[in-house]
Amino acid sequence: MNTDIKEMEITDYNILRNIVSALYRTWKMKWIIVFATIIGGLLAVAFLKYKGDKYSYYSNAAIYSAVYGSYSETTSGVTLMNTYSSVLGTSRVCERAAAEIDDSRVTANYLMNLVASGAVTLGGTSRESKNYGYRLVMQTMLDDPENVVEITNAMADAYVSEINDLLGADNLQVFERAANVGMIKSGLNYLIVIILAAAGFFLSAGIIFVKEFFSSKVYIVSQCESDKSMILGLLPYSK
Repeated sequence: MNTDIKEMEITDYNILRNIVSALYRTWKMKWIIVFATIIGGLLAVAFLKYKGDKYSYYSNAAIYSAVYGSYSETTSGVTLMNTYSSVLGTSRVCERAAAEIDDSRVTANYLMNLVASGAVTLGGTSRESKNYGYRLVMQTMLDDPENVVEITNAMADAYVSEINDLLGADNLQVFERAANVGMIKSGLNYLIVIILAAAGFFLSAGIIFVKEFFSSKVYIVSQCESDKSMILGLLPYSK
């Protein structure tokens, strides 16, 4: 039993020794890892140049609480459009919006999915009364410019209609309708560069580590401690 335990301890020590040796060799060959990382980044840039940069397209519409009635009515409108901002993704709002868009592909379910994924958002809202927004911004951001403006305006109209129905008045209005499509570079471009550069780093480091872990060569002193046959001789040393 004692012999088995000792053999297990020796095996564990050898594994630990090989790990230390592999890490040491990986660090000594770090220039290969840096080179592979740079190559991965350059491949990503070349891929993006070949495929073309990816862009996202957006449009905005502004919603206000109009001051046509009393101050209390205006305040009620502001309160409702902040408190009930979550109705944007409901079937009632999305069905109203889909009915306004002359495209059979844009259904209520499609619009609900856009809201759920964050492609259609309502900015400027707050749950705290002291931070209530008096101007809300409806924004649609898609990978395709088609229907971006139409979806933004339809969702803004549908949201305003829903809140006004709850309020029983026409205080909320779309004052600034979406008219133009903006364009920004998609974050996917940078993500591709990061992924390929990271792949070059981890792949090269992993190959070096595994190769050196199973190598029979001696690189550190501790590798000789458990196997005296590795020692060819001793050199005297004095200060």
